[in-house]
Amino acid sequence: MITLPRKSEKRPLETTISLINIVFLMLIFFLVAGQLAPPLDGQVDLAKSEKAPPLPPPDALYARADGLLVYRDEEISAEAFLGRQAPTGDGIVRLGADAALPADKLLNHVAALYAAGAPKVLIVTRKADP
Repeated sequence: MITLPRKSEKRPLETTISLINIVFLMLIFFLVAGQLAPPLDGQVDLAKSEKAPPLPPPDALYARADGLLVYRDEEISAEAFLGRQAPTGDGIVRLGADAALPADKLLNHVAALYAAGAPKVLIVTRKADP
């Protein structure tokens, strides 16, 4: 009598490991490519300065070259902007001004923000190219 070797049973193909790998790769992709801060206003070219921090401004108010105040792509006044801010925030208003905005209009916006109750106004700039 001849005995033939038995074939070992194959383990069923594990399909969940490849799914986990794909989800993990997607997570890494979105962490690298994603942006948590709101984007800059597309119509504002920020003024340059040498000591600007390398971080995007968090949820800033923008003054366009034509003098409009814009918050999240919506025209807004200084009083309405301060009315929208959460009471738990630091109260500091970050104003991103276009480089082509005349200085007198920028000063008018800053004065309006102080008159509306802003405790501190910071002008957001971008770092000058070396």
